[in-house]
Amino acid sequence: MANKKSGSKFRYSVTSFTPTMGKKAGQKQYHPTAQLSGTIDLPKLAQHMSEHDSKYNEGDVYAVLVQAVKCIKEFAVQGVKVRLGDLGEFVPKIKSTSQAAADDVSAADISRVTLRWTAGARTKNFVAECDFEQVATRKNQALLLQAEKNGQTSMSLAEKTSGGSGSGTGTGGTEAGGE
Repeated sequence: MANKKSGSKFRYSVTSFTPTMGKKAGQKQYHPTAQLSGTIDLPKLAQHMSEHDSKYNEGDVYAVLVQAVKCIKEFAVQGVKVRLGDLGEFVPKIKSTSQAAADDVSAADISRVTLRWTAGARTKNFVAECDFEQVATRKNQALLLQAEKNGQTSMSLAEKTSGGSGSGTGTGGTEAGGE
């Protein structure tokens, strides 16, 4: 539950969609959508992990992670599920075309083999550890930035988004300015 104490915010915006099936088919619905704040790659993850009171340096952590990736793939090629405790598990999955008769199915029908990751117990749902902050959609953030660059001191998002796809609703007001 360190996130709430760290001051980090899980940012989300409100987006809309219209279901085509089910009880709410044809009725516009709204839901929160995660606003990613970046990406971390394997070397940066290794560096970060080594800075968490670890006796292992960045290079050691990186080497272990690279080896883990190789070994997970090695087991996946053998059709083995890899369980990594709280991190989750990796299960090999096949994407293929179907045939009308079982006798017609062959390895030639397999177009892709991938890994499906399923979260472990401690990574499955950590909503209680998150401190949420609602922000404007990416589309509205871009409109606001453009207005600021054009020297506008205020704008109406309704005017800017009318006639659009209606794929998002902004939050955070309609005035241009800082947060």
